[in-house]
Amino acid sequence: MKLSIAAAAVLVAVSIALPAAARKDKDEKTPVLRPVDIVSAAPADAWRPIDLENTILMDLPQGEVVIEMRPDIAPKTVAQIKTLVRRHFYDDLNFHRVIEGFVAQGGDPKGDGTGGSDLPDIPAEFTHDTKEIPDFAAIGRDRMAARVGFIDGLPAAAQPESLRSFREDKHVEVWGAHCPGVMSMARATDPNSANSQFFLVIGDARQNLDRRYAVWGWVVAGFDNTRRIARGDPPKRPTPILRMRIAADVPDNEKPHVQVMKTDSDSFRKYLEAAGAVKDGFVRDLCSIKTPRKVNGKIELQ
Repeated sequence: MKLSIAAAAVLVAVSIALPAAARKDKDEKTPVLRPVDIVSAAPADAWRPIDLENTILMDLPQGEVVIEMRPDIAPKTVAQIKTLVRRHFYDDLNFHRVIEGFVAQGGDPKGDGTGGSDLPDIPAEFTHDTKEIPDFAAIGRDRMAARVGFIDGLPAAAQPESLRSFREDKHVEVWGAHCPGVMSMARATDPNSANSQFFLVIGDARQNLDRRYAVWGWVVAGFDNTRRIARGDPPKRPTPILRMRIAADVPDNEKPHVQVMKTDSDSFRKYLEAAGAVKDGFVRDLCSIKTPRKVNGKIELQ
């Protein structure tokens, strides 16, 4: 039976239209989630509270800075700082050396970089064996280290684990990365000469400082309040530390309420994916990745 031209045209149209409709359904994309969407939807078990006994409240003229100390990677350093804080040693001392894009240094009672406390100097705590730091979660490699990632929120880097079988001491190093917001100890030429002086990293200082200085903490809230620390070496009008306190010691109504996303959680992995931070195992910029926090219930990603 012969079809009319009109009928044939209808059949052709139908044969073309049906695959097109199928393709449309197939090509419909699931809405792309933003990093903030991932963080907002993270379950309660993807978060951890900060330890108030190992948290410093540093008051600057611009406002409060909340620093989580890390006795897991610098136990002797943290113990000394806590002793000095509870002595009110740091109250009214200035940031005496502040170099843009590098560090803001303070903690010197002389104010010129030569002073310290009456406590003994601290042995170097620059690196650890990866076996000593079970919370190190590698997310990839970058231009500076075979493995980079986080130690429970703190940026860190490490040697490849495969080195252990080749080295006589069977030692594979991991260390805190000197990214903006990280706290580290100043020292003299002697690696074991850190005492009271510390510095806040205000630029990517990994190349100059990693594995040579002891990372002991990181800013979990109030980093914006550090941006107006007066620059200079020395600054013309140095910014003072009004006071430093251990969070566990302050009245309940002054205690910070901060939670940190667990960097070994599935939510953090999805957050990295949504941010495009890792591609084919290569981390574009470790220091640009900020571990999500909840400060007084409000999400902070910077």
